[in-house]
Amino acid sequence: MTTPTNEPTPQETAQNLADAMMQTANSAVAPTLSHLSQLQEQRAARLAAAADRLKSSLGADNARVIALTQFAQAVGLLGQTLNVEATRAARQPAVGPNEWLVYGRVLDVQAQPVAGVQVRVFDRDRKYDDLLGDTMTDELGDFAVIYHERDFAEVREANPDLYVMVSDSAGTLLYSSRDQVRFEAGRVEYFEIVLNTPSSTAKSAGRASAKKPAAKGTGVRRIPKPKSSARRGSDNAKK
Repeated sequence: MTTPTNEPTPQETAQNLADAMMQTANSAVAPTLSHLSQLQEQRAARLAAAADRLKSSLGADNARVIALTQFAQAVGLLGQTLNVEATRAARQPAVGPNEWLVYGRVLDVQAQPVAGVQVRVFDRDRKYDDLLGDTMTDELGDFAVIYHERDFAEVREANPDLYVMVSDSAGTLLYSSRDQVRFEAGRVEYFEIVLNTPSSTAKSAGRASAKKPAAKGTGVRRIPKPKSSARRGSDNAKK
């Protein structure tokens, strides 16, 4: 008779190795993007200085001066974009051995980040849905919720069936993916959420003070499911 042990299975070992490799790769992303951002900003400054020198001799309306000025502005914009992405990468929380992560971004219909809205993460079950955690989007529209297996584990359930809800500061529901559940979700899942609302509405919803995404969920509670069962959706985010 085989004596049970606490040794991980081959599948668990492979998953732990993959998670460790992902964490190592993610830790290098932010410094790399920050370095690239600095290089582009320095390049933009040199191009702008060259455009100013040409302007003094050729005039502001010269085609070469206009083209060089526009190019300098484009390079500067690239540097700013890289800097934002470096900030986002640095804020992504590390996932521990027994932790699961849902993270993502909330945008309006014009692809602008929506700050200060509440994001709740659920595990859909047959009778009651588990609230795995909730947080607020930061000024870049990002959010992150870390939860644990004990928050969703039930008999015959190895992985959670995830969906998310987004509400404004008044509690008005802005988005739900409950009809498009992400079944058998992995330990790390990313959601990019586009609010199906006019840009002005989305921005007014985010006027509440922005907070950095909480690394931990704010607890677990159970909510009753609606009487009519939702059909299983695809893995695409609901627009």
